[in-house]
Amino acid sequence: MTAIVNTNLILEDSIIYDGVLTFENGMICALGKAGQVEIPKDAEIIDARGRYTAPGLIDIHNHGGCDRLFHEDPRHCCEFFLAHGQTTVLPTFYCNLTAEQMLEGLAKIRKTRQTLPGKIIGGIYMEGPYMGGFGSNQKHILWGGAIDPEEYGPVLEAFAGFAKIWAIDPGRPGIQSFMRDVKAADPNAIFTLGHSRATAAQCHQVKKYGVKLQTHHNDSGKAPGRAQGTMGAGCDEFTLYDPDIYMELICDENGIHVDPELIRMVVRAKGVERVILITDHMADKDHFTNNEAEGILYGPDLNYDYEGHLAGSHLTLDNACRNLMAHSGYGLCHAIRMASLNPARLLGIEDQVGSLEPGKKANLILIDDLVHVDSVFLEGQPVAGDGKLTLPHQDRG
Repeated sequence: MTAIVNTNLILEDSIIYDGVLTFENGMICALGKAGQVEIPKDAEIIDARGRYTAPGLIDIHNHGGCDRLFHEDPRHCCEFFLAHGQTTVLPTFYCNLTAEQMLEGLAKIRKTRQTLPGKIIGGIYMEGPYMGGFGSNQKHILWGGAIDPEEYGPVLEAFAGFAKIWAIDPGRPGIQSFMRDVKAADPNAIFTLGHSRATAAQCHQVKKYGVKLQTHHNDSGKAPGRAQGTMGAGCDEFTLYDPDIYMELICDENGIHVDPELIRMVVRAKGVERVILITDHMADKDHFTNNEAEGILYGPDLNYDYEGHLAGSHLTLDNACRNLMAHSGYGLCHAIRMASLNPARLLGIEDQVGSLEPGKKANLILIDDLVHVDSVFLEGQPVAGDGKLTLPHQDRG
């Protein structure tokens, strides 16, 4: 058994100061105030030195890390994000990939899951294929024609049960037929409102198929107004109003994806229970044109496409938590919840991960009050320390 002592335990809606947490065989055994948790005499002791112990972070929307994408090199990406405290990640496939590229990427990801770093892969997030034909990398979107079962059939067959989330455009002709086929192949599939200029009424029409999420709120497209000078109600407004829908939020350092004033407003309106922090991390692969003359703002943790337009981020989830606190005034407990328990509940895995509770996996991070990661434990096994990966020799590759 291992015991973490001299620590502050971040729970769902509270913090236990001067706490103790024990784990064994990859599972949390007990936790509580020092003196109230029995520590066996032969237990290995980890002195947290006053740091916080939190559940491992869960990033449901993530395209890749550093200079590589998940469908190209999933092991490299897993190692990068593990060092930042992300113990569950959904690799994200965008609609600029061909069906063949998706299938090849899926095979690589399934193979990587057999390694220690690959254990963090919790399934796939399909950002498409059938969203609105706008957003980043517009010239490379490949799924812009009519929705055709012969086109998506091979992808659906291969990804069914492993793709946890499918992003769709509610206003796209034929989308409901596609959604019915996805649910027939996997009744547990989750739909998210992706790049779309659909109206709130169109969102209502597709909710019955299992819409539970909105892809990066305030950054997916706006519905047209009914008359000149008016603003329509679309996916953003539908998400804010509907109490069942979770909302993804990208919190970059300078508040470019979502302005800090809007961050404060939407978290208050939606509630901390329905906001999910994501990175939307994209590989840093190219040299981009500076388009500030067009009003395009740049930031140190953002990514831009071939035209210099905003295209995801270079965030890690520890940074996203820190930015959320800086922009909104919400505290450490709230930020960690938005990056752990909330995504776990969306995915239906809250009985395994997402919070510190006996019987859950010992996916743990030791952090300071600004979410700087000191140590990472994956199913009780130390895999990172001082912000660096420390995999056992046999899993270093």
